[in-house]
Amino acid sequence: MSFIEDNFPFRTSLSLEKVIDFWVDAAADSRSAWHPQAVEVLRRLEDAPELRGPRVDPASARRHPALVRMLLSAHFPATTQDAYGSAGAPFSFETIFFTDGCERLGVLSEEALFTGTRYGPEMVAHGMLMAGYEHVLLYLYGIDVDFDAPLVVTIADPDTGLQRHFQLVWDPQFMTVTARKGARRATPEELDRLLSDPMDFELWSRVLPPEDYELGGLGVSWAVEVTAPEANSLLREGLLREDALASAARLDEMQTHVRTLLGRSDIELGLIAFHRDGGIDTMDRAAPVGRSLLMRNGSAPECPLRGSSSYAEALETTEALVIRNLKGCRYETGYEHALMQGGIRSLALLPLSADGRRIGLLEVGSPTPGAITLYQALKLDAVTEAFATALQRSIAGREDRLRAVIKQRYTSIHPSVEWRFRDAAAHILGAEGQDEAASTEEIVFPDVYPLYGLTDIRGSSEARARAIQADLNSQVDAARAVVAGAAAARRIPALDELSYRLGRLSERVGSGMVSDDETAVLAFLASEVEPLMEQLAEFDPAVAENVEAYRESLDPELGIIYRERRGFESSVARFNEIVGAAIDREQAVVQEVFPHYFERFKTDGVDYNVYVGDSIAERGGFNVLYLRNLRLWQLQLASRIQWALDDARSEFEAELPATHLVLVQDHPLAIRFRVDEKRFDVDGAYNIRYELVKKRIDKARILSTGERLTGPGTLAVVYSQQREAEEYRRYLEFLIEEGFFEGEIEEYELEDMQGVHGLRAFRVAIPARGTAATETPPRRPRLTDARRLAPTLSPPTG
Repeated sequence: MSFIEDNFPFRTSLSLEKVIDFWVDAAADSRSAWHPQAVEVLRRLEDAPELRGPRVDPASARRHPALVRMLLSAHFPATTQDAYGSAGAPFSFETIFFTDGCERLGVLSEEALFTGTRYGPEMVAHGMLMAGYEHVLLYLYGIDVDFDAPLVVTIADPDTGLQRHFQLVWDPQFMTVTARKGARRATPEELDRLLSDPMDFELWSRVLPPEDYELGGLGVSWAVEVTAPEANSLLREGLLREDALASAARLDEMQTHVRTLLGRSDIELGLIAFHRDGGIDTMDRAAPVGRSLLMRNGSAPECPLRGSSSYAEALETTEALVIRNLKGCRYETGYEHALMQGGIRSLALLPLSADGRRIGLLEVGSPTPGAITLYQALKLDAVTEAFATALQRSIAGREDRLRAVIKQRYTSIHPSVEWRFRDAAAHILGAEGQDEAASTEEIVFPDVYPLYGLTDIRGSSEARARAIQADLNSQVDAARAVVAGAAAARRIPALDELSYRLGRLSERVGSGMVSDDETAVLAFLASEVEPLMEQLAEFDPAVAENVEAYRESLDPELGIIYRERRGFESSVARFNEIVGAAIDREQAVVQEVFPHYFERFKTDGVDYNVYVGDSIAERGGFNVLYLRNLRLWQLQLASRIQWALDDARSEFEAELPATHLVLVQDHPLAIRFRVDEKRFDVDGAYNIRYELVKKRIDKARILSTGERLTGPGTLAVVYSQQREAEEYRRYLEFLIEEGFFEGEIEEYELEDMQGVHGLRAFRVAIPARGTAATETPPRRPRLTDARRLAPTLSPPTG
């Protein structure tokens, strides 16, 4: 017994009577085309009486293969022997006849039904049960329902190894359905209930007990090949999965469907994804998804002539590019050589696009010359959109994983260098995908030119100290008023002594103090004075008023007087906000000219670093013109920051004079990302001097006078080489003419500082907003400005 027969509750039997009736009618009609054959069939049936009657043993029928074939020849003519059909007892695998094609593939076997469909044995058994009830309703109640869901069986062709898909079709014309004598008929109301809930198997078995019915006659089954549409459907369905391209195993699954669709078992599939809009110039940044025919080692091979390659042409069109034989084709570059080295001789490249941009290439290859044709490529054209959607989803998922790796291993990064961190993150993901230990790759950008700038608040430390002093003085005086009033209301010597101590404390605060004194004063007030205030307030109404005034003067969160400091700190915060906004606004403009790394920091003021060079730009292309343009921009930026501060001066509660400084370094250096500190730093012993100078130049003094170099409303340009002086003097002269600066260019030699010697500087005044020089706002730098100055400039070293 089979699983189906064990789980199919209806009684079944084989009978050939309906088939024999056809031959009896044909034998009686001498005009029928079947008459001669019908006479012969009936004659031979006389010698096989075991094939007659309402029930025939399938084993007996199989002992007469020639006669059975003759009996079924009207339904299975000789021309259908390569088709896929069988006949036997209904709903049973007791088969008495197979066509040759069906027997060769086994497509209608029980094994194929259970292993070649999407459904498990239980679901198949339920489907067979409902098909049985369908015939009961049709033959005994005259109700025609369609419970048959399309059932597709997939088998492997023994000759090609390719998958083939067949839809199963049952032909009931020779079937019979009989009810057991005395079987109860269902009422119309019961039948309505059954039809409204076809999946309630218990209800069906109660109303129409299957053992009351026998499904007899002859069951005929056909397998209709639907390989092409089913492969297309499975391919689309697979590509809709979230993890469609998440692994090589998933790509193997897609490759299997493509092989089936194209009818070739040697087809190889590859996918290439582009981070940005794809073009042949971005192949170095492209990555395989699962695998690629070209990028077998994870990246594109060296190809100096890639612009003349088949991939270049494929990326310039929306149509499939087919090369029937790579050997001797018109494309003879390193890409085609690499494909042939990998065993590919025939190739189709299908561009994949989404949201108006090229996101990848689908590679379809074969080791057999001529295997890939334009006709096959057209078959794939119907699923390229599904591949593009899956690839877009895969790229988005990979982006999320890359960002997670960057965030975990590195930090939030500037867009100009994101590509390098993406490469490092991709390396980590690739290693994890191969179960290898993933080390954090070093990120180094060699031969970059630094630009450093600073906008500072002159005297911010002194101003903060004065604000602290004023607040402390107010709080001590308010506390002293409480104690002195209480001492006057009641003669208590201890209060006199406390008032004396507060007086001395007030003198001390008024004369200036250090931060430790601030802590001591507040601790004294909190421990010696404030605990007494509740009791002192009871001495006299005037004392109570002083206590109330003291408490109201305190900040509710900090518990101290914080008026002057709040005004100063809010002014500093607003100062930094305005400076930061001005830098960011101007930085966005100049970043479009040529990509460069940028970072800024806030303290009492804002300082920033710029690094520019060929190693930072993802596609290279750096030249000295871009460096000169950035240097002009940096000088202009100081004036724009000053004017933004001038416009917002009324918003400050404290006077905050701004100074501006630029440090010149004409020698390129290297910057390295410090993983432990999550930031970039200069690399190498010589380059460390640059960092040392940056930390100390804001305190630089002029050698001849001892005066601070930086001054309110001026820009100081610090340099060390005569070549730098010549270049920047020309810049400043040009910008004075343009209205960014005014007056004479002052030149100074600076005092030596610890570890820093031989510095010189220019200083120039920034005109106030609204003066004649700035009535028309100066324009932003253009590359033409750098070109106009270029003939007079010496190229930077390095």
